[in-house]
Amino acid sequence: MESFEEERTSMKAIVIGRAIVIVGPTSTGKTSLSVELCKKLGGEIISADSRQIYKHMDVGTGKLPLGNPSDIKKGEGFWELDGIKVWGYDLVSPDQYFSSYDFAKYALEKTGEIFSRGKNVFLVGGTGYYVDTVTGKLVLNTNIEPDFELRAELENKPLPELQSLLTSLNLEAFKKIDKNNPVRLIRAIEKEKGVKKNLTPLPRFGAEFIYIGLTGPREFLYSKADKWVEAVWKNGLIPETEKLLSMNFGPFPPLRGLVYKTAVSFLNKEIPQDGAVQRIKFDIHAYIRRQQTWFKRNPNISWFDVSVDSYGENVYNFTKEKLKNG
Repeated sequence: MESFEEERTSMKAIVIGRAIVIVGPTSTGKTSLSVELCKKLGGEIISADSRQIYKHMDVGTGKLPLGNPSDIKKGEGFWELDGIKVWGYDLVSPDQYFSSYDFAKYALEKTGEIFSRGKNVFLVGGTGYYVDTVTGKLVLNTNIEPDFELRAELENKPLPELQSLLTSLNLEAFKKIDKNNPVRLIRAIEKEKGVKKNLTPLPRFGAEFIYIGLTGPREFLYSKADKWVEAVWKNGLIPETEKLLSMNFGPFPPLRGLVYKTAVSFLNKEIPQDGAVQRIKFDIHAYIRRQQTWFKRNPNISWFDVSVDSYGENVYNFTKEKLKNG
């Protein structure tokens, strides 16, 4: 069961401090901006991205900056981008299950460590349920691990059959879901059929949150996303996907998700190159819309338009003032 709460008031806080939460859709430059803010304000980054947790998946998840890979160093449990530590990359292999609850436990631990070093915490990412679980807006009481056998069986069923099955299992869940998205339908069915495991409540995050949202005109974001897609296609996506397939990660969810599923289809000669690139662009556009919808629900976010030349300076001044005055 999932519920939204402002905070976990019944649980003891384990860390005290201020955390800067930077959210927004893909292609808004959250990480690069956060690196610059960390340099000026003294901080470390925790990446809240459900795709960047996977090892061996760097190009297609945007972990690997296209501009200056020489500025990257990989340490024990973290990456260093231009001298700034980024936590939350390479946590598990693509064949391992890692829930938002697992991520929140990890992020809370890292937050305490960063605060203990006298630095600011920057929680940065586009995965809304990761961010909301860490900040306590989304409280997870139960967990259902994926059933890969059931998933494989359901993937062979047509969309109307999936819709009918979920309707019979939980009509309310069917009403709330994207009815034309087979991946979401399959996961919802999986949840209804799975065995629920009770979770130990996470400690309350004893911090004041400074919420910053990056956004922009939709066509501007689409254009930036399209350029990114073209760049990663030319700069390593296909070799990376080939390597992942050679490591037998093909059947697992990360390679059936955003970007990689189309790269796999291209390698299987199911779609030509131009069609593959265009499909990834459309998928990213849809992802941007979903991210915008999710983050709009949080009234505490102060939004900044990345199409404005001075947005970086505006965010810096805003954050500096908030850290100074609270």
